[in-house]
Amino acid sequence: MEEPTQPADSAGPISSTVHRWRRLAVRHDLEWSELLLIALNLYGLRGNNTEGMRLRLNSEDEEFMLVLPADRATSPFSLRAHVDPSSPQHGLSELCVDGTPVAEIIEAEPGEEVRGYLRADGTAATLLLQSEVEPAELVKCYRDLLEALASDLADDGEQHLFDEVTLSAGGARDEQTVVEHLLAVREAMTAEGLPESTTLGVLTPALRSKAAFDELAEKVGPVLLFLTTETYQDDSAVLAAEPIVPEDAAAADPSVAPVASHQSERLSEILSAAREAGHRTSFTYTVGSEPLDEMRAWLLPLAEQTTMWPSLTILPAESPVDDSQHIAAPDERLDFFLEARRLLEQIFAPTQLRPQPWRCYRGLWYRQHAGEHLDGPYV
Repeated sequence: MEEPTQPADSAGPISSTVHRWRRLAVRHDLEWSELLLIALNLYGLRGNNTEGMRLRLNSEDEEFMLVLPADRATSPFSLRAHVDPSSPQHGLSELCVDGTPVAEIIEAEPGEEVRGYLRADGTAATLLLQSEVEPAELVKCYRDLLEALASDLADDGEQHLFDEVTLSAGGARDEQTVVEHLLAVREAMTAEGLPESTTLGVLTPALRSKAAFDELAEKVGPVLLFLTTETYQDDSAVLAAEPIVPEDAAAADPSVAPVASHQSERLSEILSAAREAGHRTSFTYTVGSEPLDEMRAWLLPLAEQTTMWPSLTILPAESPVDDSQHIAAPDERLDFFLEARRLLEQIFAPTQLRPQPWRCYRGLWYRQHAGEHLDGPYV
């Protein structure tokens, strides 16, 4: 197991937290950098920045981007900048765990919301749904966003073409609004010279009907649907009085009574309808608010209808408002997420899907999945 590195002039004792995490990494057979990134997503940064922080760091010669809460008074993580001009480390910024340097900081800035951003080494663009724009101006608005993002990469004067464009509409509720915006994004993509083969993705809880999926298939072609389960509201059905227990879940461990809610079944039906219309399917899910057996039962129906590895997000610890959402006690929380990671790998093993680290800012996988190396891009 690799050891955390320290800069040459940062001599000092290694914190007890780092020692404890080293042992945890060995027990779970994880690379040090893998555990470090999971812990950073879980605990956030010490400080009082309520906007959060967009952090770009170097860990074992690989670059990663994270968006973190930065107002966690009890977090072991802090940033340290070397400002002494006489120091060999002058100008260097470090990520520390209880004072022990563990990674180099490339860039840190407040996590203010932007209208769009780039991922996957600049090959994937994400556009936020522009709800305040008049319908007649949508195509121009999204075209301007694509041009602005592409200009950040066109250092050589050549037009930059994206492999994937995703519309982020996690707060949208109206299905037809999302359809109209997707039509506008595809039209803007075409106007910018992106070929029809360019993936059009969407993150939303709003798409759910066969009619909408058929309309999208006809007018924009196949889309990559990430169904955002955290903001999904089932307005069309009454929750079942009795929980639904999948037979395979009960048979796997008769001593456990996992609960797969009506909502989980409904979400799987939506993914199934999208697949039948020719779309690729996935979903988002936040890990940490329910026991592992319930999580397994809830996710099994969705896993059967998923064609792209889902965005499985870490629920941050120590919310200044309310920490009761977490199922695990504070001193057991990191171990809980490492156990959850192993269980999730088992749940999705039959799909043969693998995580793409750049897709999730607060994920559970970075360079390693089920004991195997994950290729980049990581940012």
